[in-house]
Amino acid sequence: MQIIPSEELSNKAYHELPAISSSAVKTVATSSLYHWKNSKFNSTPAMILGSAFHAMMLEPEKDLVYNSGLSRRGSKAWKEQEDFLGDDQILLPTGEYEQCQKMVDGCLQNKMARNLLTNEDLLAEYSFMATCLETGLDLKVRPDGLLKEAGIVIDLKSCLDASYRGFDKAVRNFRYDLQACFYRYVLKLCGIETTNFIFIATEKGSYATACYEMSDKYNKYAEAEMFKTLRKIKVAQDTNTFDTGWPELDTINLPAYLDEDHGL
Repeated sequence: MQIIPSEELSNKAYHELPAISSSAVKTVATSSLYHWKNSKFNSTPAMILGSAFHAMMLEPEKDLVYNSGLSRRGSKAWKEQEDFLGDDQILLPTGEYEQCQKMVDGCLQNKMARNLLTNEDLLAEYSFMATCLETGLDLKVRPDGLLKEAGIVIDLKSCLDASYRGFDKAVRNFRYDLQACFYRYVLKLCGIETTNFIFIATEKGSYATACYEMSDKYNKYAEAEMFKTLRKIKVAQDTNTFDTGWPELDTINLPAYLDEDHGL
């Protein structure tokens, strides 16, 4: 096992490690082995804003986020500033930089979020690597925050809707349940027992913030799904078979409502 502080391993270097991440597990579970193996990372403005929010909130002392003083990306002046960026440094248009600051302020207005994120024992952006006992796969996680003694893992989410209904939908769409389970499993392999995984969701528009945890029943379901997916990845690697699982030929059936309307 390995436990590496963010000062010793940049976020960029972490993502380049060949071990299996929670993103890989989620992609295989929601799409297919093929989609995971052939996926290409393309950073979008929304993703960059999310990364900037994380950096401002979790590691403000590093000054990783810069205001370009420009209204948009892509100009010559923008590219000149980009050339001077180091690992994990982020350049934002002025509007997005101010938005990110407001997200941090909004997040800290939530009492639970503030107590968790300002805790002096918080380990921010540490990397953890271990070998899965069941499959032998090398695994990696980089929790946004960890309160080791309290056994609490913290994950920041920037979102459009932080309400219960909105975040419940996001959990299902983006398989945050698998993420939470995977993180806790890898930490356990590293000798760190955790009692809870708390999502802190902050809206990008209103900056409203809410905190969520998974139920015990949901965690048990996610654990079974996680191990099933890890076994699937192991078989794929052993056989060098990364397919979609789709049939060679499938039939598109007439929707039931059209059948009823036309009496076919």
